Amino acid sequence: MKNVKKTMALCAAILISTVAVAQDGLSVRVGGSFPVGTFAQGNAADMALWTQMSEYGAAATGFNVGIKYQLELLSGLSAFASTDLFYSGLNEEVNETFKSDNVTLPSYMNIPVMVGANYALLDILGTTLWVEAGAGVNFRNITASEVSAAVGSLISGNTTSEYNFTTSFAWQAGIGVSLLDKISVGVHYYGLGAAEISGETTTSADLGGLLNGTTKPIEFTAGNLNPSMVVVRLGYTF
Repeated sequence: MKNVKKTMALCAAILISTVAVAQDGLSVRVGGSFPVGTFAQGNAADMALWTQMSEYGAAATGFNVGIKYQLELLSGLSAFASTDLFYSGLNEEVNETFKSDNVTLPSYMNIPVMVGANYALLDILGTTLWVEAGAGVNFRNITASEVSAAVGSLISGNTTSEYNFTTSFAWQAGIGVSLLDKISVGVHYYGLGAAEISGETTTSADLGGLLNGTTKPIEFTAGNLNPSMVVVRLGYTF
């Protein structure tokens, strides 16, 4: 929960600062994100070993929302600054395997902040074909996972794993079309950079109200998670 609040605060700060400096060329975009590589690979067995060894993300198709400010430098060449939020849950196999009211699975939130260049290759009758590339930093948050159990109404307990917030180098490249300088459709590849999975686990128990307590946090590390995805999205420029 703490990391989710940090993520939301970061999104709000970036959004406010971008809108504050942008006079024109500001666009909003939404779309789908399709994980690839080790970020998409993985099954229930991999996730069960996650805190020990696995680097597979088992990420499902997710969504993307973002903002972008673009400033023309020369005819056809523009610079841009952007920030996006990518959200993905876990794939169907993992969800079906751990499907239970007693299990809360983690999900992924990635926030890449980038600068780059956009170049218009062709402009015919208000339709522009463009390419772009950018680089920057990605802020990754993995939401907490939890497993709870009970024996009758007397004994209950739960184990919670919270994951550390990380940063990594990120880049993207894309191609798309713009219609009348207002509506754009683009396809992009995002490589959001590998960063170690780490965090801490705590376990609490309640023995019928007579005895209860929580263990000290146990730190853990796992493989390097490398979020990468293909993004298809629609944008509108104000």
